[in-house]
Amino acid sequence: MHRTRPILSLPLASLLLLYACGGPKVPHLDSPGTTIVCFGDSITYGIGAKEAESYPQRLAERLGVNLLNLGVPGDTAADGLGRLDEVLAADPWLVIVEFGGNDILGRRPLAETEASLRGILDGLLAARVVPVLIEIRNPLDGDPMRDLFDRLQGEYGVPMVEDALPRILLRPGLKADPIHPNAKGYETLAAAVAKEIKPILKARGVR
Repeated sequence: MHRTRPILSLPLASLLLLYACGGPKVPHLDSPGTTIVCFGDSITYGIGAKEAESYPQRLAERLGVNLLNLGVPGDTAADGLGRLDEVLAADPWLVIVEFGGNDILGRRPLAETEASLRGILDGLLAARVVPVLIEIRNPLDGDPMRDLFDRLQGEYGVPMVEDALPRILLRPGLKADPIHPNAKGYETLAAAVAKEIKPILKARGVR
């Protein structure tokens, strides 16, 4: 696991100024938390590449911050909801949420996956944490997961990394196996996540 370091939040007045100037409109940018957590399944953990080549590690290098990798291979969205207390115990201010792939593989009911993802988002928001979703869907089929993630992003008003992972899994050169990226794929995912959260870090005042 990666060590974390305190991250200072901006005063409320500064946040309001950022909003007025077109800064990112995300919930709880003034969170009192101190860590950034990557929360997910085997893709967050880094199966298919060395530990140093996982997307959280590559993301940390790109952003110049320390991240905590709380990915567990095999986890469904329901498993993630069951681990939410572990995440909150890490005192996060920002959590990157990546669940749904194992729900697709296990043919879990969409309503169950949605309820679990909503539970994760509700829990993070109640704890004054900024959630960032990574969109998960089957890149080969007409998948209702696309509508689910679009709906969650719209209803909750949280940032989302769209299409990056499905596109990676359509490219053989970016995959270690049918369901996991390789080192190059994780680097590509890290770049997409970094693009989404860099404005949030800037608004937060992360140095």
